[in-house]
Amino acid sequence: MASKLSFITPKRRKYLDLESKILIVFLIVIGCIIIAFAIFLSVQALAKSSNTKSMQKEIAQMEVEIESYVFEYSQIKELQLKADEVYTANELLRGSIRNLFDLIPDQITLSKSILSPLKSIFHENRTTFYSLENGWYRFVSVNVLHDVQGLTQ
Repeated sequence: MASKLSFITPKRRKYLDLESKILIVFLIVIGCIIIAFAIFLSVQALAKSSNTKSMQKEIAQMEVEIESYVFEYSQIKELQLKADEVYTANELLRGSIRNLFDLIPDQITLSKSILSPLKSIFHENRTTFYSLENGWYRFVSVNVLHDVQGLTQ
């Protein structure tokens, strides 16, 4: 149908020109990229969340192991202190026995030695042997106890 007011016949108008088509394609591509990025981020967040939960379980297990190791370490330290005390007591006893046998003259033969398990309350012990006219030996033991200031009682 020809227009009565126009000198040319009108052309049919296109719904979308080239620039509009390019703009729509660009917006669709950008939208797809945004949606893909959002999906990627949500997948990564889920992976990190499950990784965090597994790490928390491992941390809890390690804390339990650490507590058991600390307990075991304290027991070992306690046993070590007891062993050191026994070793020190044995060394002191060995030294005391050696000193006791060093005090006995070579002419005397011991058939039995009984030692008291009690610790001495004295700070200084001096024992001397001297021979009697009948061939026997007599000994004198002097024990000294110091008070707190270091003075002899």
